[in-house]
Amino acid sequence: MSAYVTEEMLRLKFQVDDVVEVTPELVDASIAHAHGLVTRSIRAEYLETPPEPVIVAETLLAGAALLRSLAARRALERREARLAGHQLDTAKQFPALMDVAKTAALEAFALMKPYMRHGAVPETPGLLTVATD
Repeated sequence: MSAYVTEEMLRLKFQVDDVVEVTPELVDASIAHAHGLVTRSIRAEYLETPPEPVIVAETLLAGAALLRSLAARRALERREARLAGHQLDTAKQFPALMDVAKTAALEAFALMKPYMRHGAVPETPGLLTVATD
């Protein structure tokens, strides 16, 4: 079963247009992870044709996984960068990215709640890595 969200939808929702740092492979891994979370959580009658809130929830969960991965990478790389004329220490972006990821995941599970299986427990999106050349 293919994911409900596409790379284009995820990039648009989270305004991610950098294909060098945010590779298609990382986006695909984030989407696959989110789709797994969603399909394990929602009731069977919604698997084939999910309602819009479930699709949005999958997008948010994929974005949360993506942001967690970016946060970890930036914390590990610890470098300074210029953004909009401001000098930024990338390690300081970690808490901000993690906060946005947490908010996105909480919103996703709130959207999915009416469609979840009895006894399904919200899972935290994982930290994803992909091989680089």
